[in-house]
Amino acid sequence: MIQKLLALAVLCMLLTACQSNRAIIKDINAIHKQEKKGIKLYHQKAYPEAFEALGELATWGYKDAQYYLAFMFLKGLHVEQSTLIGMGWLGVAAESGIEEWVNFYSALYAKAPPQMQQQIDKVVADYKRRFGMKAQFVTCRNATTVGSNKVAVKCTKEDKISKVYPLDLHETQLNLD
Repeated sequence: MIQKLLALAVLCMLLTACQSNRAIIKDINAIHKQEKKGIKLYHQKAYPEAFEALGELATWGYKDAQYYLAFMFLKGLHVEQSTLIGMGWLGVAAESGIEEWVNFYSALYAKAPPQMQQQIDKVVADYKRRFGMKAQFVTCRNATTVGSNKVAVKCTKEDKISKVYPLDLHETQLNLD
């Protein structure tokens, strides 16, 4: 009985410590399932549900979630349309090295006027600081798809702990200083 109470007290202290550091622990299989579901919902045009599933994961550094979230902001799908926020997400997703994403980001960036490019640079730098690979302990590697020779980039977190940062929903929330 005393051991159970002691174990419960230790668990409570650990949970309190996680909350005070604003960290979240989530099962990796649940994360992958949530990401696949969010992408499927995006393709089904169920944007509110896709945003709910992908927004959280994007802030934790998951590159596929960041990529799809970028399009939601660039096109104004369930969110207020924002080129700056969309380019921020696309820029941080492109750090995965996926050639198609890097090229798409570069093409959009090149079309922006110089003043907007400066703003995009600031947003991308801030997003990399909060949601980037280094900040969220994400690594990417080439992997072949099962049943084919197609090479894809697979990104995963080194651990299941993520620091929580808020998701910018409006340009007024951006750090442009």
